[in-house]
Amino acid sequence: MQHLQAAFEQWYGDCQRTLTEISYDQVNERTLCVSEEKYIDFDWVAQKYFSGKNKPSTVDMLAFGSEHVLFVEFKAGKNVKVEKQKLQFKLLASLLLYERVVADIVNIDAKKLVSTKFVYLLVFDPINCPSSSARSAAIQNHLSKVQVRFGIDKYKGIFLEEALTPECGEEFKRVLQRFGVDDIRQECA
Repeated sequence: MQHLQAAFEQWYGDCQRTLTEISYDQVNERTLCVSEEKYIDFDWVAQKYFSGKNKPSTVDMLAFGSEHVLFVEFKAGKNVKVEKQKLQFKLLASLLLYERVVADIVNIDAKKLVSTKFVYLLVFDPINCPSSSARSAAIQNHLSKVQVRFGIDKYKGIFLEEALTPECGEEFKRVLQRFGVDDIRQECA
């Protein structure tokens, strides 16, 4: 993964932003996570790759773990209502763009690309989602249903190794660390 991360940073280094910048929600005019750690702003990669023409909607952030590629989407709205189809299209468009970019920047064979372990994270605002430490069984069951309702789990075992919906803050940090993404110092906004 390190060689892919280095290649992305070489070709798309100008698309790196702080976590604070990437997690900014323009609609709600607020930042979800506060951290000066830099990651690849995948929306900017799409903008650059497609030269602004017919740019598909993609996930917000791309991160490289020790063995995984992580696609991260941030949702900071008070009434988080993500349309299932829109979320699925974003994920699929991101996978296709990743494949095209990797083919352009490194000579990778199809077997290697197919064996890539992808993880999808949909990061919520903890103010708008109950704290994991305070979740009752009923709330946890509801949140599990929400994940299924988003349709993310249907891609597990096909395109994704894992799909998770962590809250911003410590839970998000633990998930990044679990997949070998460099240690980050972040706070919720």
